[in-house]
Amino acid sequence: MSDLEARVEREREAHDERDVLAENIRIKDKFSHIWSFPSRVRFYDRIESYVAEIEGMHILDFGCGRGDTALAYLRKGAHVSGIDISTVFIDDAKAKAAEAGFSDAQYDFRVMDAHDLDFPDKTFDIVIGFGILHHLDADIALREIYRVLKSGGRVLLQEPLADNPLLKLFRVLTPKARTEDEEPFSGKEVRRLTSLEEWQTELFFCGILEAPAAMLTSLLMPARPENWILKLTDRVERWLHKNEVLLSWNQYLCFNMLKREKPTTP
Repeated sequence: MSDLEARVEREREAHDERDVLAENIRIKDKFSHIWSFPSRVRFYDRIESYVAEIEGMHILDFGCGRGDTALAYLRKGAHVSGIDISTVFIDDAKAKAAEAGFSDAQYDFRVMDAHDLDFPDKTFDIVIGFGILHHLDADIALREIYRVLKSGGRVLLQEPLADNPLLKLFRVLTPKARTEDEEPFSGKEVRRLTSLEEWQTELFFCGILEAPAAMLTSLLMPARPENWILKLTDRVERWLHKNEVLLSWNQYLCFNMLKREKPTTP
C-alpha cells in the first residue's frame, strides 16, 4: 500500500468508525456563538451567492458528508453528484435524497477517493466543498478537480487556516475532533496554491478575531449572540481584511477558483 493509499484508509476509518465530524460539531456546539458571528455570516453568504442560480447545472459536492448541502442544490434544480470517503455518510445522503422525493436521475452519491475521481473530463459546472482539501494531497486533488471541471467552471473550497495561535491551541486541545492526516493551510501554502497557473484564484476570509471572541462570549454571555464584543471585533476584522493584514490568521478561507484552459502545444 502506498503512502497515499494508507492516508486514504486512515481517513476512511476516522469517519466511518470514529465519526470525527460528529465529534467536531459536538465540541463546537459548546461555543454556540461561533456559528453566527458577523464575518462568518458574510463569508458563507458570499459562498452561497455563487450557487444561488444553479438550475440545470451539474454540481460536484466534493466531500458531501451526510448530504445536507447536496439537498439544497437539488432543491435549486441542479443535478448533483456527491462523493465522500465514508460509506456511512454516502448511505445517509442517498436515504435523505430519496426521502425528500428526488429521483435517481437527479443525484449520484458515491464512495470515492477524491484523489482519483471516477468521472469523465469536463463533467461539472461547479465543484464545491467544505473542509475537505486539507484532508488530502492538495496538488493531486486539484489536478483531478481541474480535469472534471468544464472550461471556465468554478471551484469553491472552504478550508481552515493554520497560523492563528489561539486556534492552534484549540486544535491541540481537541485531538478527537480531527483526523491524523488533516493539515490546515499555512499562509505559505495558500500563497503557493494561489500561484498555480491553471487557476484564476480569489480568496476571502473570516474569523481572525471573531472566532476566538465568539468562543469567549459563548461562555460569558451565552444568551447574547449579538453582543458588543463581537460587534467591536467585527469592525476591527473588517479593517484587517480590507488592508490584507494577517490573513493567514483567520479561521477560514475560501478558494474561489476559475478554471483556465492550458495552452495547446503546436
